[in-house]
This record gives sequence, C-alpha cells and structure tokens, in this order.
Amino acid sequence: MIYYLTTARHASAMDGFLATLGKPLAGKIKTVSYEQLFAKQPVALPRGTHILTSIGRPLGSYNPPSSSRQIVAKLRQALVDRYGPDSVLNDPLTSLRRFPLLRTLHERGINRFAAHLAGELPDTARFPLFLRQEGSAQWDRIPLLHDRREYETALTGNAPQDGLLAVEFCDTADQHGIYRKYGAFVVGNRIVPRHLFFSHHWMVKSADLTGKEQLAEELAYLESNPHADALHYICWLANIGYGRIDYAIHAGRPQIWEINTTPSIIGLPGPDDAVRGPAHERFLAAFSSALDAADIGAG
Repeated sequence: MIYYLTTARHASAMDGFLATLGKPLAGKIKTVSYEQLFAKQPVALPRGTHILTSIGRPLGSYNPPSSSRQIVAKLRQALVDRYGPDSVLNDPLTSLRRFPLLRTLHERGINRFAAHLAGELPDTARFPLFLRQEGSAQWDRIPLLHDRREYETALTGNAPQDGLLAVEFCDTADQHGIYRKYGAFVVGNRIVPRHLFFSHHWMVKSADLTGKEQLAEELAYLESNPHADALHYICWLANIGYGRIDYAIHAGRPQIWEINTTPSIIGLPGPDDAVRGPAHERFLAAFSSALDAADIGAG
C-alpha cells in the first residue's frame, strides 16, 4: 500500500485524482492527513511506502512551517527506523524547496536563469524577471518586469517579505512563439511523464493549444520519456522521491521551474479533456506501474 501523507487542507491534490481519472488506483493509495494521524496516540502506520507531501506547510492552524517540518521529520525518522529508508519518499529537512533548488541548479549550470530573494536583488540580476512566492502555487499569470524601475515599483505593491522571489525570465518559445511546459512525476526511482502543455503565453498554466500536432507531440513525449536521465539526476540533487517536475527546454536542455511535492495530478474539468483522453490514459498506466515498483509492501 502507498500512504500519501499531507495536510488536511491539501488532501484534495490526491483525493481529487482518485475520485476521477485515478479511480482504478484507489486500492493502491490511501490518503492520510497529518492532523488525522497525530490525533491518534501512539502514532502508527502499517508497512508500506509513505509519501511525505505538504512539507513545510503549517499543520492545522497553530504550527508554523518550521515547527511543522520538525514534527514531520520525527515521523519520517520513526518510519525509517521501523521499515527502512526505502519506505519513505521525501524528507522535510533535506528535500530542496523552490529557492534552494533553483539556486543549486543555476550554480551547477543546469538552469541558465537565476533566482534571488526579492529583497536582495544583486546588480548582476538579469532582466526581465518576475516575482513569485516560494511556498505557494502561482495560479494567476503575472507580469514580466523589464528593468529595475519596474521591479522597485512592483516591490512596493508586494512589500518585501520572507519567501518572495525574483526569478529571471528564460525565453523558451519556439520560432512560432509557442511555449511548452513539460510536467513529469518522480515516483521513487521512476520518472513518469504527465503532460506537455502548449501556449502563446510565457507562463503556461494549462493546455491552451490542443490541435492535432500538439496532441501528437504530447503523446510522443509520454511514450518516449526523453528527459528521464536528466530529471533523475535533478531529483537526486533535490533529494525528492515524489513530486511533479515542471520544466521547459532551452537549447536542447531542461530548464527546471520547480519540483512540486504536493502537486495536483489532474486539474479541474476543462474543454481539452475529451481530446486529451489518450494522454491521460497513457499517464495513468505508467503512474500505476511506478507506484507498484515503489511499494515496499507489495507482494
């Protein structure tokens, strides 16, 4: 059995999937909220693989992120002591969050763009750039800031605060002005391609373009998993065993936007659902196989 551990607030990331596209996997995955788990004394989970998500998120309404990480870290250690290190995916203390991940990837020459703490923008920062929070999802499309004057103006509207990042823009549009956002899951030792979205906007949030050519390219991506080796290495650097890697390609090399350890697997119903059915089915089969391979309690 796979135990998917999360905060009660973020349980819908998996529950929504299991109630729709992922219904055939409902017998393989059990969602457990930290709040539900810690309400029981002593805390105990059966043998299986335990995915720690929502790392760094507050537990309930009273624990700040730092103390929440320590609480989950103790749970992780107890699981490791009882079932072994392969029984737990992700570490609340050492799995890299967005900013240290982007900093590490830039320092190692993997990402060509850099990310900075918004209150500490160096003179060497490359414009345009954009502002975003480190610890939350960015649903709305946000503007590019083309010079320091625009940046300072934008900061006055955001008020410098912990977790606000300034991320340099990396233009990955093709010759037709189309941007591609690749999404792939890491599940234990496997990389599972999830989707390939196309858009005319640089911040790709959904499958805006779903013509025959785009759908064919997406299916080819799901079948070939062309970036698996590079993504394996990046997940190893980040010490992340479960999450969704969001990235693009620049000059033939992956450019990593983030590894989301509490990702939605399927979004809200949209007009592209019918035409992208084969892509969803291909992902479901590969995701199911990856879960089986990661499950130390199987057999």
